[in-house]
Amino acid sequence: MQDGAPCHRARVAKRWLCDNFISVLEWPPYSPDLNPIENLWGTLVRSVYAHQRQFKNVDSLSECIRDAWDEINNETLNALVKSMQKRCVEFVLAKRKKIDY
Repeated sequence: MQDGAPCHRARVAKRWLCDNFISVLEWPPYSPDLNPIENLWGTLVRSVYAHQRQFKNVDSLSECIRDAWDEINNETLNALVKSMQKRCVEFVLAKRKKIDY
């Protein structure tokens, strides 16, 4: 997903995509509501820091993140994918302005 962030517009990134025959669709800049991974990150963060959990070191945090990632079920992923049509319609109706999702 290319959202117009500077790293996505860099010559090296564009060249790599071209060299690897990857076409890119235009995507509105700064549109996190159209990016289901943003919702997935929220789910992951809530799981990792549930009950105000604290971590003593990076290893314990990393392990918790991996465990939380493994616990994300297919239902959650499917729901996010299925929500895309509705998100896109709402975005168009909002004249490409922020939508709440």
